[in-house]
Amino acid sequence: MTGIRQFLLRHPLLRVFGLILLVASIGGMGVLFLERQAGIRQFNSAWEALWWAIVTMTTVGYGDFTPQAPTGRALAVVIIFAGISLMAVLSGTVASQLVARRLRANQGLMPIKVKDHVIICGWHHKIESLLNALIKAGGDKDKFPIVLINEENEDVIQSLKNQYGYTRIKYIRGEFTRESALRQAQLESARSVIILPTEHATGVASDDRTILASLTVKNMNPRVKLIAYVSDRSAITHVKRAKADEVVLSDNFGSFIVASHVLHPGIPQAADKLLDSSSPHHIKRVPIPSEFVDRPFEDLFLHNRKKHGWITLAVYREEEQANLTDFLASDSSQLDAFIERKMLEAGQDFAEGSHIHVIVNPEPDRPIHKGEGAIVIP
Repeated sequence: MTGIRQFLLRHPLLRVFGLILLVASIGGMGVLFLERQAGIRQFNSAWEALWWAIVTMTTVGYGDFTPQAPTGRALAVVIIFAGISLMAVLSGTVASQLVARRLRANQGLMPIKVKDHVIICGWHHKIESLLNALIKAGGDKDKFPIVLINEENEDVIQSLKNQYGYTRIKYIRGEFTRESALRQAQLESARSVIILPTEHATGVASDDRTILASLTVKNMNPRVKLIAYVSDRSAITHVKRAKADEVVLSDNFGSFIVASHVLHPGIPQAADKLLDSSSPHHIKRVPIPSEFVDRPFEDLFLHNRKKHGWITLAVYREEEQANLTDFLASDSSQLDAFIERKMLEAGQDFAEGSHIHVIVNPEPDRPIHKGEGAIVIP
C-alpha cells in the first residue's frame, strides 16, 4: 500500500482520475440502491448505474437513464456538482502538467527525442555565426535539428530558439563533459558533435574541458563525427589522442585574415565571399559523376565549368586511416615524446592529420578515383 500511495503522490493525474472513479462508483451504486428501495427499476444492473454516474459527472447527459425516486434525484444533484468540480480539477491538473513540462523543456531539463542531429557542446561568443553557417549550409533539403549543451543564461537560449525556431534548436542544460547530459542529447543517434572552447568570465577559453569531452563522446559513441575547437595549439595533440576526427585551431583563420589585410589586400575580401554561407559563391563540395572515374581531372574541370559554371578547386576523399598517435602509449611516456618530437622536426605533423584527404589544384592528367568528391566555387 505504501508503494501505491507514493506512486499516486508522484502522479497527480492518476490521483484525480482515481477520485473521479471513486465518486462515480459510490454515486452510481447509491442511486441504484435508492431506486431499488423505492421500487423503481430504472437501472437493470450496476454497470448501467456506473455508466449513468460517469456520463452525469462529465456533464454529457445522454438521457438514456434518469433517476425517478426523489432520494435518487437528490443524490444525483450531489453527483452533478461533484462532477463539475472534479472535471475542473482535472482540466487544471492537465494544463499545469503541460505547462510544467514546457517550462522544464525550455530550461533544458528534459530529455529530447531527435535523431540524425548535430550536437554543439559549450558556449562561445561566435556561436550565432556557427548556427547561421550550419543552417544555411544545410538549406531546405537537410533540416537537421541542432542540440545545444551548455549552462548559458536561459534568456540567451530562448533568444536563439525564437530566432531559429523551436523545432530546429533544442537545448540541454548541463555540463557537456558528463555522460548524463550527452545521453539526454541522444548522442547515440547524432550525426556529429562540435565542441567549442567555452569562455570563462575573463574571456579566456580553456581546452581542458574540450579534451575531457572528446574522450567522453568517443567512448560513448565511437562512430559519431567529432569536431573540436581549441584555443591553444599545444592542446591539438591531446584532442587528437582523444580520437577527435577534426581539430580546428580557433585563431588560425583570424590571424591569416588580419595579416592579409596588411600584406595582401583583396585576399581577405575574396575569402569572405568564398566562406560566407549566404554568398552565391561560397565554396561547397559536390559528388563526382561515376562516368568521370579513371578519367583525367581536366575533363571534370571542363565539364563543371561548361555545364554548371563552377570552378573545381580540389578533389577529396574520406578515408579511415591509422594515425601514429593510435600506436603511442596513452601515458605520454618519454619514448612517445621523443618519437613525436622527431616526427615534428621532420615536418610530419601527425597529430594534426585528417581523415579527409584533399588534393588542391590537381595536375590536369591526374585520374579521378572511385569514391572521390569535388570542391567547387559556384
